[in-house]
Amino acid sequence: MLQSSKKTITMGISTYEVMYIQALDNYPFNVEECIEKLQYVIAADDEHAGAHCLMGLIYEEQLKDYKQAEYYYRMALYLDRDYSPVYSHLAGLLINLGRLEEALAIIDAGLRVPGIDKASMLYYKGLLYEKFEMYATAIQYYTDAKKVCLNNSFMDTMDEHIKRVKTKKGMDKKSEKNKSDKKQEKKKKQELS
Repeated sequence: MLQSSKKTITMGISTYEVMYIQALDNYPFNVEECIEKLQYVIAADDEHAGAHCLMGLIYEEQLKDYKQAEYYYRMALYLDRDYSPVYSHLAGLLINLGRLEEALAIIDAGLRVPGIDKASMLYYKGLLYEKFEMYATAIQYYTDAKKVCLNNSFMDTMDEHIKRVKTKKGMDKKSEKNKSDKKQEKKKKQELS
């Protein structure tokens, strides 16, 4: 037998672990069944980080209750700092809520977790810098995400993000040029008056 925090684990998988796997399997196709199983898991083991994380995902994606989603994500982190899936969910939520400094802290903490999907975390860092309108930095993080990813589809997605950010950079340059042109025009009008 192996000792784990407050639990004794034998070679078999516990009933609540099986229920958690079933909840994962049901999400997002059968949310009602998923919630039922998660409620059972959390009632049987209120320290199950995965169950809290999945419940947070349901609150975020299905119910659009971001306060409850954050609660469950943070509970998962509290219960297990090494539960890697929660970092990307919480970072994404915080970015969408415009809480960029908090998101950056979560991303940086997540990048130190063993086994984390670094490509995904670098993607979120790129998204964060895109929100900050720091386009060159965003492109660099999207490029770094491509370097560590192991999935062609993800790589293609990063290429699309880079393309979008380059377009935004071009829009900024045009906007700056227009402002400069308007200032020069105004100055000429004043000189002629």
